[in-house]
Amino acid sequence: MKILLLGASGYVGGALWKSLSARHTVVGTCAQRAVPGLVTVDLRDEAALCALLDQGFDLVIHAAGLVDLAAAEAQPALAHALNVRSVQVLLAAVRDTGTKILLLSSDNVFDGTGEVYTEEDPRSPVNVYGRTKCAAEDALLGPGGHLVVRIPLVYGRSPWADRFMARFAGPVTRAQTDVVCAPVYLPSLAPALAELWDRQGLLHFAGTEVVTRFELMSRVAEALRLPTRVVPVRNDDVFTSPRRPKRLVLRSVHHDFLGPDVAAALADLASDSTEETT
Repeated sequence: MKILLLGASGYVGGALWKSLSARHTVVGTCAQRAVPGLVTVDLRDEAALCALLDQGFDLVIHAAGLVDLAAAEAQPALAHALNVRSVQVLLAAVRDTGTKILLLSSDNVFDGTGEVYTEEDPRSPVNVYGRTKCAAEDALLGPGGHLVVRIPLVYGRSPWADRFMARFAGPVTRAQTDVVCAPVYLPSLAPALAELWDRQGLLHFAGTEVVTRFELMSRVAEALRLPTRVVPVRNDDVFTSPRRPKRLVLRSVHHDFLGPDVAAALADLASDSTEETT
C-alpha cells in the first residue's frame, strides 16, 4: 500500500512510521521539528496539504494535531485548526479518489464517569481537546467509507518524540492513583491498525489490562530499573485545569483485538532497552 502518515514525527506517529515503513510505501510528515526522511507540512497550510495528496495514496493515517490537553484548552482556535479543520480539508481532497482516511481519535471524547466505554456509548467531552476530537469524528463519519479508531493512553518507546519515557526523566515521577485506563503498548498499535483498516466507521482499540496511572508508571520504572521514584498523587492535586476524565476503559463491540497485557509489554520494552545498551 501507499500510505500518507500525518504526524510521523510525533510520539504515536513515529512508532507507526517505523513499523509500517517495513511493509508499505509510507510518506511521513513532520511540522515544526524537521526529521530526516519526512516531509515538512503545516496542517494549517491547506494548499500544501492538498498538493501532497495529489501524489495519490491508498490510505491516509491522521496521527497529527494538538494533543496536549492544557495547550488545547489555552489555544482552542489552534486546536480546532489542527484537529478538526485538517480533517475537513483531507475529506474534501480525497472525495471520489478512492483514498481512505484513518483518523486516530481519543478516549477523551468521554467524561470518565462510566465503567467501560464501547463504540455504542454517547460522547460527553469535558475539555477542549475532547470536543475537537468529537468534531473531527463527526466530519469523517459519514459517506465515504472512512475509519475512526479511538485509542487510550499509549506507552512505550518511540523513535523521535519519546513523550512517554520523558516523564521518567526527573528524580521523582508523579502518577495518579485515581486515573484508570486500559493502556496500549505502542508497538502493538501498527499491527492492530493493519488488521482494522479495511473496516469503516468507528472502532475502539485498547490494551488487555485495566490499571491506574500509578500502577502503570511504577511497573515501567521497576521493569526498566529507571533512576526515578514514582510517587502516588491524586489527579486533582496535579491538574486543576483543564478537566481530565478519571476512568476511560475502552472496549469494542465490533472486534476482539486487544493490545498485550502490561507484563508482556514490559518484557518486550526491557528487552529493547537491553539491546540499545549492548
